[in-house]
Amino acid sequence: MPQATITLDQVELWLRCVGKGVLDLSRDNEAMANAALGFLVRPPAPSPEPGQLSPHFTLAEFIASDTAAMQGIDNTPDSTVEAQLFDLANDTMEGVRSICGGNPVMISSGFRCPQLNSAVGGASNSAHLYGAACDFTIPAFGSVLNVCRAIEPHLAELGIDQLIYENGSWIHIGRAIPPSTTPRHQCLTIDSRGTQSGIVA
Repeated sequence: MPQATITLDQVELWLRCVGKGVLDLSRDNEAMANAALGFLVRPPAPSPEPGQLSPHFTLAEFIASDTAAMQGIDNTPDSTVEAQLFDLANDTMEGVRSICGGNPVMISSGFRCPQLNSAVGGASNSAHLYGAACDFTIPAFGSVLNVCRAIEPHLAELGIDQLIYENGSWIHIGRAIPPSTTPRHQCLTIDSRGTQSGIVA
């Protein structure tokens, strides 16, 4: 039966027969199934709230900075950086949150404009400058070390360029710095001993 001639009543009858097990589903039912899909009405996806980057992260928490506030630094990102923050929130940090039991992620540093990055002593090529990194903790999940250990097996799927266990106090996650799109999947520890490969307690 051509799909164009299938009516809603016919689809309803077909579905009732399917439900009762009186149809031979080994036969070709593609046209009727496609017609049934065509009659489905999906509600429009809700529009994201203003300033919402992802289901659990806002733009505000990725650009907030006590140092910027105290020194009067405008840390507003441009559209290119905001797009990077969108990817960081959706492709990486939502996954981190899920891996860590859905517990809230407390971001201490996200995007840093050049003036702010200089003020906090950030590296000259920091991924924070591009909106491709954030520092955070997840207190409700456990220690900073426990969070690093939970994330460590998932570097590839989360698109992580660097996972850094910093000073035993916070976790740094960075994505590949544009224009690169190839993450190195590095795990590092930075503390009073310097920079070491791997997550070292």
